[in-house]
Amino acid sequence: MNNIQFDRGRNPEAVFFPGKREKIIIVGCNDDQNLAVIFNNLRRNPCYEHFIISATRVSDLVSSIKSQNPDLVILSFDNNQLVLNRLYGSEKAMAIPFLCLTKDQEHLSLYWSANQIVFTYPFECLGNKDFLSPRINSIFLQREEQVSAMLSRSLASTVIQQEQTSYHQRDLSRYTLELNQKVDTLLRIKNRITALYPDVDDKTRNELSSIVSSIKITTNDHKIWDDFKLYFEHTNPNFLLILQRKYPTLTSIDLKYCCYLKMNMSNDDIKNLLGINQESVRTHKYRLKRKMSLSKDQDLCCYLKTIES
Repeated sequence: MNNIQFDRGRNPEAVFFPGKREKIIIVGCNDDQNLAVIFNNLRRNPCYEHFIISATRVSDLVSSIKSQNPDLVILSFDNNQLVLNRLYGSEKAMAIPFLCLTKDQEHLSLYWSANQIVFTYPFECLGNKDFLSPRINSIFLQREEQVSAMLSRSLASTVIQQEQTSYHQRDLSRYTLELNQKVDTLLRIKNRITALYPDVDDKTRNELSSIVSSIKITTNDHKIWDDFKLYFEHTNPNFLLILQRKYPTLTSIDLKYCCYLKMNMSNDDIKNLLGINQESVRTHKYRLKRKMSLSKDQDLCCYLKTIES
């Protein structure tokens, strides 16, 4: 025989039925005898632990639904339609299955919203003590299947999003590597041309100088940054926006530097992409930490990784 614990200190009254899995059931009933019949039927369910809350007034029922997260609400009021109307539009109530125990052919006139989950059974059927338990179990099983299906869809969506993010990250890394190689090649060409200055005449030197200037413009081209930014924001949406809002004094060079650090780029990579030397990289890093009010012990790269989209 099941042990039944009555918590008289609670209002409404609470009853606990030991079993395999706990389910919260709210019973709304304005007749003590009918409530006892419902309890006797629920007591015969060995498949679930039941934490049952009873409410004899509609206002108490509504309050209990709002404060609890019930798996099922059983209605056995003189006017169940009034209760369904009262709960219509409640987002929480719309997600909960209702089991209406009806009398005097009420089930023929009972109606509810297409978004409400409602089952109806004649109260007289509770005369068979084996009637209610399997039907409640069927409702629980149906809800568990729906929740499982929702979780599966959510998991599948998460996996797809992760795969897309991973793809964009690989794409960004490949693009950055190609960009770095391009800039590095152009800088080596510039240095080799500059080294030819002493060995050529003035006219040739002027032409070489023009080529070097073109290379400088190309390596500092805004379009390179715009293309990189487009790729970067695929995998780090709103990162730059958050930085700008949090630290409005950051310059465009500062933001570039932050993006490169976010991607774990080395100082050599940053030096080439920004067209500066190693000492300038270290100085820029120090100035960024000051703008962000970071302590000397705080690592700028680690800090930027904590800024999520």
